[in-house]
Amino acid sequence: MRSLSLQVKLAVALVALAIVVSLAGAHVAAAALEASAAAAQRASLEAGGQAFEAEKRNGIEKLAATLDGLLGNAALRDAFVARDSARLLALATPVLEVLRERDGITHWYFHTAGPEPTVFLRVHRPELSGDRADRVTLRRAIETGALGAGTELGKTAFALRAVRPWILGGKVIGYLELAQDMDGFLGAVKARTGDDYGILLLKKYLDEREWASVLGKRANTWNDRPDVVVVDATTFTDGIVDYEGDVAAIPDRGELLGEVERSDRTLARAVFPLRDAGGRRVGAVFVLRDVTAIHAVARAGMVRTTLALFALGVLGALLAVAVVRALVFARLGTLRRALEGRAAEEDVPQSRIVQLRSEDEVGRLEALFDRVLLPSRPLDGDGEVPHRRTPCA
Repeated sequence: MRSLSLQVKLAVALVALAIVVSLAGAHVAAAALEASAAAAQRASLEAGGQAFEAEKRNGIEKLAATLDGLLGNAALRDAFVARDSARLLALATPVLEVLRERDGITHWYFHTAGPEPTVFLRVHRPELSGDRADRVTLRRAIETGALGAGTELGKTAFALRAVRPWILGGKVIGYLELAQDMDGFLGAVKARTGDDYGILLLKKYLDEREWASVLGKRANTWNDRPDVVVVDATTFTDGIVDYEGDVAAIPDRGELLGEVERSDRTLARAVFPLRDAGGRRVGAVFVLRDVTAIHAVARAGMVRTTLALFALGVLGALLAVAVVRALVFARLGTLRRALEGRAAEEDVPQSRIVQLRSEDEVGRLEALFDRVLLPSRPLDGDGEVPHRRTPCA
């Protein structure tokens, strides 16, 4: 290092400093980009939750429009007024098959009129009738004389439901209800968004015997978890409905549940509270969304930012070196050449040649000053000029 040019030393120091500063800046930028990616991921998952709610609204509109059409069917009306359940079932069954195939509608109820209506006919389960359906959607239709709708537990399913009063001659003759169970509903949301969804329900809102009775060929998962039961999911891979927290305490905004690596894709999970038509928290909705693109954008931005900061740091260091060279070293060079010229003109004797303190530009300039400006005197025992003493005044 003693023999290196001071300009080289300065350049190396500045470039090294620039690299350190650029790396520090890259670290800060990486943290900012990571935070931005996390915010984008949360926004993306919230969009998945909002898609679920949007599909609910679309489903309710579809059910309501279908109800309007069915309420105008005179054959259905006459069979219902006559309380002819066999004829009503014969008329409604093929219609339900079409609705199931075309619109995913899975449940159809005919309710009697009155403040406490009973189920006159379940088209989808005709063997069950005569019971009272005490649900918020039905009560809302009774109280308002208009549409009652929302997600709600029933005796045979947790489903998206819509109920309308059936009015004839200004008098309510009964209520018509349609519903779409979660199997078809979640499939519709996935088809729209590409995300996977799953639903858990709190057991305290369910009856174990009734739950088991409607599962049919599906396995009874009632005892799999202490307080919740899996209703359905579009996939059961990647632990979509795995959750150790308190379902009833999930924040309204939802909760991020981390990421899952699958081959070359990154999937993120989130959970949102699920409310029924009465506003009760009855369970949770899980969203599994592909966030590979978000991570790719963040990584690409991180690389670009690091390279840009590094390039700017090095260019700044080189510019600083150029400025210092122009303002300092060029003038030092001019001064050195002037002193060398003077030393040559004065024919400085060997006794005034001094030992270099360093071999860089400043060391050589110091030696020239010693040769040209100091009085002639012999070298000391160490080969250096003795220090000049300034006489007292």
